[in-house]
Formats: sequence, structure tokens, C-alpha cells
Amino acid sequence: MKILKKPVLMMAIALLTISFAVVSVSQAAEVKGTIVSINADIGEVGVQDQTGKMHTLAAGPEIDLKAFQKGDRVIIEYNKDMIIVSISK
Repeated sequence: MKILKKPVLMMAIALLTISFAVVSVSQAAEVKGTIVSINADIGEVGVQDQTGKMHTLAAGPEIDLKAFQKGDRVIIEYNKDMIIVSISK
């Protein structure tokens, strides 16, 4: 019986670890809209989505906002902390 308990416990720990990873990935969100304000120097962008809701987001360290300007239609993926992880026209 003791031999069976260890693999079962290890499987339970593995499943718990995987569930936390899935929760982390699923917390990313996406917004499609138009840039209404942008400050590439401080890494901040304001986007208005199709419903009219405003989103103010900060660029992550790997995001270069210099290629974007007010009026651009964009698709932005951001994390739970409102940090942009990807942006495209």
C-alpha cells in the first residue's frame, strides 16, 4: 500500500502545479481598438475599444511604441497588471 501512495501523491502535486500554470496563462486579455493617446517615452497608450470603453495600458520592457501613433487601429494583448505583452496593427 505504501508503494502506491507515493506515485498518487506525486501525480496530485503535478496536477496542482499544472492548474496554477493554466490560471496564469488565462489571465491575459485582449483589446481591439483605436489608439487615442500614446506616449512612447514613458510607455503608456490609451485605447478605445469598439464599445467605446477606454483602456490605459503600460508597455512592457520588450514593447516599442515608437512605431504606433494616435488613430492606429490595434490589437493589444495585456496581462492582469495592465502591462502590454503584444501589440499589432
